[in-house]
Amino acid sequence: MLNNRKKTRRMKRRMRRFLLVGLPVILIGSMGYFSLKRLSSASESAASGHFYNNSSYKDNDSEYDKDDDSSVKGDTPVSNPTKEAEITGNDNVELDTTPDSLTVLVNKELRLPSDYVPADLMVPDVNFSISYYDEKKLMRKPAAEALKELFEAAERDNLSLCGVSAYRSYKRQYEIFTNNVKTQGMGHTLQYSAVPGYSEHQTGLAIDISTKSVNYHIDESFASTDEYQWLIENAHLYGFIIRYPEDKTSITGYSFEPWHIRYVGKALAKYLYENNMCLEEYYKFTPSEDYSESINYDNLEEYGINPDDVKVPTKAPVKTPTPTPTETPTPSEEPSATPTPSVKPTKKPDKVTPTVTATPTQEVTETPEITPTEEVTPSPTDATNAPADGDAGGADTQTP
Repeated sequence: MLNNRKKTRRMKRRMRRFLLVGLPVILIGSMGYFSLKRLSSASESAASGHFYNNSSYKDNDSEYDKDDDSSVKGDTPVSNPTKEAEITGNDNVELDTTPDSLTVLVNKELRLPSDYVPADLMVPDVNFSISYYDEKKLMRKPAAEALKELFEAAERDNLSLCGVSAYRSYKRQYEIFTNNVKTQGMGHTLQYSAVPGYSEHQTGLAIDISTKSVNYHIDESFASTDEYQWLIENAHLYGFIIRYPEDKTSITGYSFEPWHIRYVGKALAKYLYENNMCLEEYYKFTPSEDYSESINYDNLEEYGINPDDVKVPTKAPVKTPTPTPTETPTPSEEPSATPTPSVKPTKKPDKVTPTVTATPTQEVTETPEITPTEEVTPSPTDATNAPADGDAGGADTQTP
């Protein structure tokens, strides 16, 4: 009996300890768990709010459709690329202008909202020409997964494809367009660069690709590679099309871009390939007469572009100071150098005895022959009248 009482008391003490210590711990832990779960849900909602919800751009009264009254409002649902119905014709096809649609048409007359950002952007598991993270590596999930399959198929055929530039935000489009206009002019820019909001890159479904043999450049040199020839025949098998073919420039409004591919899903890609069509032809889209000249320097503001952003800055002229003339000094006459006499004595020249030629002044008379026995001695007066050295001689020149 005593033992039973002790056991009862012991059990009561344990219950008290549990109620005093264990229960509060359990309550606090439960509260913390639910609080963390609530915060996590809120964070996910905030993160997805940064990227616009797909339903925001599925409304038939969207900003996208309001800008073109002639367009038929798109109602193409986002399809599952693994379960696509085969397309057999385009007689009853409606123009697809829904930003989130995989088959949306974006060109020089049909634009995307400036605030549109795809909700399912991700980095494809393929090689890129850059090693660091950049927004231009992003693509929508269906396109990213199909791109991986495309690159792997090319690699099995010993070809090497490389991603260069995929998603392009509205802000980035604006920077590229205005910079190109400033540096290369409006005409050249409109052949290759889209006006902000009119670029397929904003859909997250397009990507520029290249290969090592052309140093990963995105220009027409890519058209001469084996990789491009392979793409022509195989891209549609993975849901991609060459968006701006060489023979469709008057319809697409862009010059030939062999490097630019666009994901549209396997069914549509196959139909376009087999019928040699571009997207505009599939939707029977007729471009306006001024299609290729829709934008110019005079109507930039209608396209949301500040004219000041395309002006080439001019340098203010620098005033060149006029030099003050200085009086040219008159050079002074240089003193003539006085030759220094040689210290070494020179030899005194020998006295030259001049030869005196007698000039006859009168007829020479025959002198009587002197007798040898009688010596003639000149008189002192004859020596005094002799000519000096150098003299030409006078009338009284002595003769022998």
